[in-house]
Amino acid sequence: MGRDWHRAAQSSFASQWAVKLLLDTGILGQICHPRKDADVRAWFRRAVQEHAFLVSELADYELRRELIRLGAARSLSRLDELTRELPYVPVTTATWRRAAALWAAARNTGNVTAPPEALDGDVLVAAQALEESAVVLTNNTRHFESLSVRAVDWTAVPLP
Repeated sequence: MGRDWHRAAQSSFASQWAVKLLLDTGILGQICHPRKDADVRAWFRRAVQEHAFLVSELADYELRRELIRLGAARSLSRLDELTRELPYVPVTTATWRRAAALWAAARNTGNVTAPPEALDGDVLVAAQALEESAVVLTNNTRHFESLSVRAVDWTAVPLP
């Protein structure tokens, strides 16, 4: 996976991307798993040649903490490799502020995305996507419907 990912990522940087995609936690986990989700990993190897992929710092955190808890060394190694080879989008002060505005707007329209006291990861990922002019690549597009950001399932991303 490693060298092929890197070669594919490098060649895709030289071309125009059809879509800029910010990886959400679920899809990032599927890409990093060594045995499950072979269909997602095969799709990703093709898609990385055509589209720009970004790794959300928040998605990395959410996945990494669980992989460490499980002792999933191979998946953790793949996550480390992926975050070295694809652009990594940090959570900045601007991200926090935009996320706060998205959270308030969703609440004011009756769309509750998480309990009031919870750190709402989907709102932060949505804010990152807006800052990067990217589409969120997720397994649950419903989580993003009220957040003013486009979100798609991996099966909806076009490949040649």
